[in-house]
Amino acid sequence: LDTFELMKTLLNIFLIILFLGYSKNEEMISLKCMVEITDYRGEGAYFSISIIDDKDQYLKTVYVLGTDKTWFSEMKSFWKHLKINDLYLDDEFYPLIEGISGPTISGGETRILQLKIPKLLYNKTNRLRFETAVEDKGYYTNDINVELNNESLSKSYQGNGFIRNNKFVLPLK
Repeated sequence: LDTFELMKTLLNIFLIILFLGYSKNEEMISLKCMVEITDYRGEGAYFSISIIDDKDQYLKTVYVLGTDKTWFSEMKSFWKHLKINDLYLDDEFYPLIEGISGPTISGGETRILQLKIPKLLYNKTNRLRFETAVEDKGYYTNDINVELNNESLSKSYQGNGFIRNNKFVLPLK
């Protein structure tokens, strides 16, 4: 390589490292979220927790319960978002999203989830959408839909579908 090509290559490497470092160091707010599922018999509930704006557009997926990718299409709004934004690989059919965090949650179970919320999206007009689906039992686009701010997250919520109860623990100031 000549000097110009070497400098160009080093600059590209530097920019990639800078970009990766910047995106990984995005300032986050950490929330704990207790989710209690209603009692039902059958398969575990798949659900996604996403940040949406005031026009119901997905901004970020922060948590997904359910690791078998073949059932993501049961969460119709979430699936539509994945398809529109090309957030899956055709060869492996696996979504290119953050937040896939574990197996489904069954009827009557309770889990404590750790959510990482970008600080830039907090205390705006954005909301957390809890979208749930259970094979052959139903689908709820807005099982819980709550404003993403301190006041709203200090309350407890009853779900409209498979979530019985939801409570957040705000970060210490």
